[in-house]
Order: sequence, then C-alpha cells, then structure tokens
Amino acid sequence: MREGLDLALAAEEMVRAGGGAFIDWRGARVTTHFQPIYGVRTRMCLGFEALARASDAHGTEIAAESLFESVADDCRGLLDWACRALHLRNYATVDPGDRMLFINVHPEAAVRDARRSREFGELIRYYGLLPKRVCIEILEAGCSDDDLLADAVQAYRALGALVAMDDFGSGCSDFARVRRLRPGVVKIDRSVIGGCGTEGARRALRDTVCELHAAGAKVAIEGVETRAHALAAIDAHADYLQGHFFATPQPWLAGEIGGTEALDQLLHARRLAA
Repeated sequence: MREGLDLALAAEEMVRAGGGAFIDWRGARVTTHFQPIYGVRTRMCLGFEALARASDAHGTEIAAESLFESVADDCRGLLDWACRALHLRNYATVDPGDRMLFINVHPEAAVRDARRSREFGELIRYYGLLPKRVCIEILEAGCSDDDLLADAVQAYRALGALVAMDDFGSGCSDFARVRRLRPGVVKIDRSVIGGCGTEGARRALRDTVCELHAAGAKVAIEGVETRAHALAAIDAHADYLQGHFFATPQPWLAGEIGGTEALDQLLHARRLAA
C-alpha cells in the first residue's frame, strides 16, 4: 500500500511543480492532448482519450512511446502515475461533466496497481472525478505477470472504473488476453482499419468485431483517418470510432460537434444507400 501512496503523492507533486499544465521529466516536457471517441449508435461523443505529448528542451517532439521506453523499469511506474495525474488535472479544468476520460496504463504499471488500486481511486477523486467516469486503457505491451494483470483489472472494476484493452490486433493483444481480462471495451489497432482496402480485409474486420462482441466487449476502432475507414468501421458494426477523420488530438476538448456532424452524415448516407 505504501508504494501506491508514495507514487500518488509524487505524481501530484510533479503536476503542482509544473503549474498543472505539464510535468517535467528529466528535461522533457509532457503535456496532455485530448481526442474524442464517438458512439455509432448514440451519435454522440462518448468521451475523450488523454494522450501524452512530450518535447525536449528545444521544443522538438518526442514520441511518448520512446519516452517510456527510455525509462528504467524501476522508474516507469512513477512516470505512468505522473501522466495519470496530469491527465486527470487537465481534464478537470475542461470537464463537461458527462463524458468519459480514457487514460492509458502500461501493463507493468497495472501489475503494481493490483493491490494498490485504492490509491488510484483516491487520485481520481482528488482531481474531482468519479471512477465510474474513467476508463483505464491497458496498453498493448508485454507483461511479466498475467495473473497480477488480471487482478489489477478486477481491482479497477471494483473501483467502478471501465477497463479497455488498447491496440488489439497488434503485438501481445489477442483473444486469449481478452478472455483473461474481460475488458468492457476493446480498441482495435489503427493498423487494422488502415489495411481495410480489400473486401477480404473488411470481412476479416467484421469477423473480428463479431467475435469480440461474442466475448462480451464493446468495440472501438482507432485510427479512422478517412471517410473510407469510417464506412468500413461502421459496416463492421463497431460501437465506437476514433481518429483524425472526426477530430485531431488537441490540448483542449475540441472537435466534438464537428465529429458528431461527420458521423451523422455518414450514417445518413448509409441509410440512403441501403
């Protein structure tokens, strides 16, 4: 329990030191961008994914994945918690009050949360949100202890948070992990929709969505960059859509209305074509 408390307090202090808008991590400045996620059936914005954006002292962008990969294993947990606190704080300043906040968590950081989830719940409440309005996205990455990862997911659920599996269809994400973790949402990797240029690929996507639905998960498709991507995702019966076609990530909650209008137009065109 002590480690979880120490991480939460250290993360809060890092956010305060940056004045709330950013954290400084060994010379890199980390900020938050938000990207809307849309519900196909509700035709509304379900919530926003918080995305870490990093730059060096000269303002040159650093890929968030590279930043995490450069950190030693024993420090990665603190960076993960600091990003959580940063995203929670930045969302609280613009919170519309009725949308979900999606926060990425590395599997190894989640393993550490397995018996310390209470501190995470307190961190969420500290920034004025309720766990039921937070979705924990388990990133696509290897994990040293799959049993502890499953325990962590159960602990997140016990808090009242929603759990999602990110980047399904790449790397370590597979149906075995879906069955083991039983996430409420599975987010299909952008590489999958990007490869849907043939009927065979679109059929494979529909089959994947169907199987995930059968496993009890809602399905979000990431990386929707074009109208063709959006139509393929809708035809595959995805529940949620996310990508630049609807709205680009911004440091504020932007693009919600434009994305909703774009989704309405697509669904209207689909009805006319039926």
